[in-house]
Amino acid sequence: MESVLLHPPLVHFAIVLPFIALVFQLAFSVTNTYTYSQWSARTLMLSALIMIAAWYTGGLEGTDAYPLLAEAGQETLKSHKSLGLYIMVATIIIALVKFVACKSRNVILETLVFISLLGLSSTLAYQGLLGGEIVYKHGANVVDHSDGLDCLEDPSDFIDE
Repeated sequence: MESVLLHPPLVHFAIVLPFIALVFQLAFSVTNTYTYSQWSARTLMLSALIMIAAWYTGGLEGTDAYPLLAEAGQETLKSHKSLGLYIMVATIIIALVKFVACKSRNVILETLVFISLLGLSSTLAYQGLLGGEIVYKHGANVVDHSDGLDCLEDPSDFIDE
């Protein structure tokens, strides 16, 4: 049975949701309208859940792709995996702090969340760059590329029938 690649669609949501939360947080900072703070908190809670799912599926799919990658690809995959863990933990912490800030209406915590979201968003952009490099440069989980047969002049010499 062919495995279903769930990591790519999940990771796109995991990347965009913190950016949306950042926009809501910025709107709250500018207008001081509490509704924006609530939407930022809701978006961050959803983002934390999606981030957990993206990290979990990435671990499963990365395990399958790892032995098929060259050494440079394996190193990139390792750094992508460890950075993903840190991003997931950071997202959960930011979501919890945002929840407390939203409930207590604490301006200092709201500012801390805003600054944290700026850092998280830039880290997510770098993580997306690493993920793209793993797929597009090293060929991880790409059909007809990750098996290495497309690089051979005559792949039939290596296929057992």
